[in-house]
Amino acid sequence: MSRARVFPRLARSILTRTGGYLSGFTHTLQPYSGCQFSCGYCYVREMAVQRTNPFGLPWSHWIAPKTNAPQLLARAAARGVLATARIFCSSATDPYTPLERRLALTRGCLEVMARHPPAALLIQTRSPLVLRDIALLRLLPRAGVSLTVTTADESVRRRFEPDSPSTAKRVAALAELRAAGIRVQAAISPLLPGDPERLAELLDPVVDRVVVDDFFRGDGAGGRRSQAALETLDRLGLGRWAQPGYAAEATAVLRRVLGPERVAESQEGFNDTSWLGPARN
Repeated sequence: MSRARVFPRLARSILTRTGGYLSGFTHTLQPYSGCQFSCGYCYVREMAVQRTNPFGLPWSHWIAPKTNAPQLLARAAARGVLATARIFCSSATDPYTPLERRLALTRGCLEVMARHPPAALLIQTRSPLVLRDIALLRLLPRAGVSLTVTTADESVRRRFEPDSPSTAKRVAALAELRAAGIRVQAAISPLLPGDPERLAELLDPVVDRVVVDDFFRGDGAGGRRSQAALETLDRLGLGRWAQPGYAAEATAVLRRVLGPERVAESQEGFNDTSWLGPARN
């Protein structure tokens, strides 16, 4: 597990207006800055705002919990902001980073939203820790969990996601969430090497939908932020997985197994909130 240094801080705001990639949402919510999951393909680590972090440490070597996140969200709720907000949590960190187990900042934000439901909420994570908050998620009329599952090959998962929960644990978490009545998608983002048929068979019984992304469309810079991961694929003899369009074959397999209506792609797929249920009047 990553030994990231912890830098608690008081934030000035907790909801950030979206634009660009997440145009289907009105706000992002980041209870933490930084991340403890040291994924080898992470696009966020290459963003300028992360490279120039105030701690002088590489990405995944630091994390800054926003200790007043629930209080800030409660103030926004009191102003009526949440009633029309479509919230993506989170786009530049994992809301269930390991530190969340102790600090419960994401849980605190969910407690606020349970009292003041947003127009829509999507939780994006790779951690089964989200299961802890099923009871709160069930109180939200338009909420879903998007859990990252990038490959059915555990050796590939360990190579690119060494500090993350196993694929088996994530698939089990999706099954438990869905059984509890929570809407769920698997974010195959980015698609890593592996048998797409096996991946489709794992996901078919446990998800409402999947969204597929690759190293080129998903990083917001045409693959430039993914260069280190692309070079790793070449070194591993997996060069065909480093070429634009490599995800097309796997996406076709997923559509055959899951049905075309349950498979979305890249930016358009992430921004579609219709699967979270009908909008409130």
